Amino acid sequence: MKRFLTILYILCGLAVLAGCGDKNAVLEPMDAAMLAGYEVVNAAVNISQARQSGNVEEMAVVVEAGQQVQSAQSLRLQALQASIFRDFVNRRANSLQADIATTNDSVGNFAGHIAITFDDGPHPVLTPMLLDALDERDIKATFFLLGREVDRYPDIVARMYAAGHSIGNHSYRHPRFIDISRQRIVDEIESTNRSIQAATGSLPTLLRPPYGARNNTVLDVARDMDMSVVLWSVDPRDWDHRNALIVSDTIVNYASDGSVVLLHDIHETSIEAAVLAIDALVARGYVFVTVEELFGLSEVALQAGEVYRSVYHSLGVSQ
Repeated sequence: MKRFLTILYILCGLAVLAGCGDKNAVLEPMDAAMLAGYEVVNAAVNISQARQSGNVEEMAVVVEAGQQVQSAQSLRLQALQASIFRDFVNRRANSLQADIATTNDSVGNFAGHIAITFDDGPHPVLTPMLLDALDERDIKATFFLLGREVDRYPDIVARMYAAGHSIGNHSYRHPRFIDISRQRIVDEIESTNRSIQAATGSLPTLLRPPYGARNNTVLDVARDMDMSVVLWSVDPRDWDHRNALIVSDTIVNYASDGSVVLLHDIHETSIEAAVLAIDALVARGYVFVTVEELFGLSEVALQAGEVYRSVYHSLGVSQ
């Protein structure tokens, strides 16, 4: 009991020090918890005294009544403790959000533009989840799609396009372009372009070769097909780690103005990481845009058959 009351005092002190709004809202449940605690202590004292008296009848009555008090108040104490802690956490979170909003409004903290990209979709379950999260945050992304998946889930691709996201070509079956013939490269790209056009009414102009593998033949084909080759500058290896915190931390620590971030919307942990990283980077002042917008804002004209990793890499600046 002593330990519990100490914990309650600590939580109350934290809440007051954190400036979490109305102190009475914190003190009222504290008072209720203290009263419940004292009732439990008094019941224990009465039980002890009754046992020392030697009066069996009195002992039976007091013990039964005391145990009922202890049982009822213990449950109440647990509920009050949980309530106080939840209230403290919620108020602290609201306070931090208010601090961020005030800082943004007063000084402005624009840090730059970032393009977040997703490969290998669409996934029938995870891609819609991601699109919901992006819609809620008014974030635009770039999706490099597999033609075979576009054929399976054209409605998801249509939704993606209607929401203003950019759509690029990631081949039809995901082969390494450097390991296949020129004609097969052409077939992979053309098949995917037809699938995307059927779903959206628009032909893609961005190409991301599977694994980023390219050689002169791949670049020549891209040039002939009027497509720019877009790679990335931040790779958190989400397909390998499958850990949302590790992946999001990598993105937040390494992304900067002009970065192109690589993720895959076929892993649940990647969706979670994307949302965590987006929220953290937006709080730091970054704005998310599509790949075309990213380069357009820096007046970098995407050329067919050329390779682009980030804005600064394209400008010849070490990122």
